[in-house]
This record gives sequence, structure tokens and C-alpha cells, in this order.
Amino acid sequence: MCSAVTSEGLTEAIAKLPLLEDLEVSYCSLSAESLKVVGQSCPNLKTLKLNREGVNHFPYESDDDALAIAETMSRLGHLQLFGNKLTDAGLSAILDNCPDLEHLDLRLCLNV
Repeated sequence: MCSAVTSEGLTEAIAKLPLLEDLEVSYCSLSAESLKVVGQSCPNLKTLKLNREGVNHFPYESDDDALAIAETMSRLGHLQLFGNKLTDAGLSAILDNCPDLEHLDLRLCLNV
């Protein structure tokens, strides 16, 4: 529940943590662009927990998070996207681009 963390704050901090392997930024209002910066700045990232609030907020469908993950986090082994608004297309992008993925949690991802 890091509502006080902004996309700008995260990207500034993450640039100083290139060896980071595990990151949880649940229930934050982070942009897909900031997720791309995370992936680009932390090439060793193995675990990402990016839980959202689910279906209570618009838009109901969005693959922005999934595409940012697929484009920049190919070494992930564990991914938790509880309540994310990704669709089948976003899930396919993740599965196609994250070959090391061993654990995937998509609870309450109602568009998959």
C-alpha cells in the first residue's frame, strides 16, 4: 500500500539499485513507463509483485503493465499481478517474453 510513492520517485530510486532482484510495488499508482524503467534499470529482477485494486476502477481492460513487463523483464521467475486488468493479449506477451517464469499469480485478473 505505497500510495505515496510516485512514478517519478520510484524511477529515481530504482536507478540506484541495479542489482535488485525482488520488488513489490502493490497498490501503487505507477505508470507503465515507470515499470519499463524498473525493467531497464534492474536487469537481474527475478520477482515482481504488482498487485492492483481490481475491477473497481476504470479502465476495465489494460495491457499497459503486461506489455511493460514483457518488453523489459525477461528474466522474471516469479510474477504476481493480483487484480490486474490485463487481457489474453497481455498475458501472451508475458508468456512469450519471460521464458524463465516459474510462478505466475493472476488472481482476480478477470479479463484473462
